[in-house]
This record gives sequence, structure tokens and C-alpha cells, in this order.
Amino acid sequence: MPEILLGVSLLLFFIQALNLTLGMLSIVLAHITFSIGFVAVIVRARLSGMDESIFEAARDLGASPWETFRYVTFPLILPGVVAGGLMAFTLSIDDFVITFFTAGVGVSTLPLHIYSMIKIAVTPEVNAVSTLLMLLTLTMIVLASRFAPDVLKGKT
Repeated sequence: MPEILLGVSLLLFFIQALNLTLGMLSIVLAHITFSIGFVAVIVRARLSGMDESIFEAARDLGASPWETFRYVTFPLILPGVVAGGLMAFTLSIDDFVITFFTAGVGVSTLPLHIYSMIKIAVTPEVNAVSTLLMLLTLTMIVLASRFAPDVLKGKT
């Protein structure tokens, strides 16, 4: 139910307030809108666990605010950024309802295409696409678990 409300409200906002033609841009804006909260919570959790003395040490050693962010803050929050990105990707690749409301005529994303394929019957093509999605997700999990220890140790 919340996805339906968000989809309808974004549809009305894009059409009435922004006078935006529905299409790929409206889909991207809608997905950013509902994913940004998940990413922010994950990155904020990573930031809250950081020791302030690290940043003070960087400033004491003459680092500019940009250098402090680039060499101290970003490497420390990188696991949170990666986790947030994976969460946003997972939510977006699976979302049908918001995409359905914010897609324009002639715009087809994978969830919309799968939905149009299964209206009549589940075909071998749908099974193949589902298998590919599962393999993609499994590959992302394996890569994340493979490189996560290196990122956490500061290696890239």
C-alpha cells in the first residue's frame, strides 16, 4: 500500500508541480526518491560509529576539509556507501509499482517487461530472465563478500 501511495503521489507531483513528461527521467527521479532514505540510514550508521579524533588528527596535520574527506572520511564510510548502493540497486531492480506509475508511454524497464510477459502465462523466457536476475544477485553477493574484507581493512 505505501508503494501505491508513493507512486501516485510522485505521478501527480511530476505531472502537476514539475510539468515533467513521464519517461526514463521520471523513473530515475522516483527511484532516487524512494531509495535515498535507505542509503542515508546505512551511511549515517557508518558515520555515527566513527571517532572524531581521527578528523581532528587530520586537521592538526594540515589537511584541508577536502583532503580530510577524500583521505579520511570517504575510505571509512566506503563500506556503508557500497552497502547503500547495493540496497538501492536491489530495491530498484525489484520495484514494479512505482515504476508502473512513473513510466511514460513506450518506456519499458525490466520489471514492467516481466509483468507484461506474465499477464497471460509464465513462459520459458520469464523463467530465463528470473534465473539471470538470481545469478546477478548471487554474483553481487559473492563479489561484495569477497571484497568486503579488503575494503574494511583499508585495501582497495
